[in-house]
Amino acid sequence: MTPDARLLRYFLAVAEERNFTRAAERLHIAQSALSAQIRLLESRLGVRLLTRTTRTVDLTEAGRAALERGPAALEALEEVWEAARRAGRGERGLLRLAYSATTGYGTVPQLVEALAERYPEIRVSAEMTRTPAIAQAVREGRADAGVVRASPPVDGVRTRLLREAAQGLLVSEDHPLAGAASARLADAAAYPVLVHAREANPTAYDALVGMFVRAGLRAELVERPMAFDPTQRLLRDGQAVGLVPETSRDGLADWLRWVPLEDAPPQRIHLALPDGPLAPVAARFEEAALALAAAEGWLPA
Repeated sequence: MTPDARLLRYFLAVAEERNFTRAAERLHIAQSALSAQIRLLESRLGVRLLTRTTRTVDLTEAGRAALERGPAALEALEEVWEAARRAGRGERGLLRLAYSATTGYGTVPQLVEALAERYPEIRVSAEMTRTPAIAQAVREGRADAGVVRASPPVDGVRTRLLREAAQGLLVSEDHPLAGAASARLADAAAYPVLVHAREANPTAYDALVGMFVRAGLRAELVERPMAFDPTQRLLRDGQAVGLVPETSRDGLADWLRWVPLEDAPPQRIHLALPDGPLAPVAARFEEAALALAAAEGWLPA
């Protein structure tokens, strides 16, 4: 039977101290127990490691070979166990993250960066997908966590508010509203409003329609697909406006301007997590996400 790490540690203490009494004190065990463990080690190996007299402890050739290689082997084994402990605590491993298109402009990159700063051994596999599919992926275990806007309720998935972002109009640089400090929903309703198709995010689409209805307005909605937007021409020519959260300002084309809406409610971004015990890596992600939200003031006081 191959000796275990405990026996190797006992041997190294004796070999380095060249004294059973000092080695036993160093290991916090009785000297008689240490002597028995060394005899067990030699029995398992089938060789003598030490020569003992009443006053001295010397190494045999086998003992010198074990002492030469032992510390590195023990350190390597400790690294194995420490890696396992870190993985068990969620401090290393793979996080499978699903996110929606509108959260990918600013929120998700900041979350991934914050997680990497806290836990550099966590790798992130992030996939952008349609909003209704995100909670399903979390529920079915295909994603450890999700970042989503206006997620519909799904059994087995809990959501946690992460960020509130002001809504605004996306217009071309030469649009009449481009230089305004702010605008109102009535200003938006004066133009066709570009929106993603309802099936991409029914909850968000219905909320947008309801926002205009509650304001007593009837807006003309022009749907655009998720993957490719052939209607950018409408924005460039001033024929339409977009309605997007402030987080979407990151990476805008030079000819686009974002104008805040005074009377529009903020858009809310949530974490989507399994409703139950979290995988360790998902728990670390939630922890890092909430810390980032607090540090960046993403939520009202």
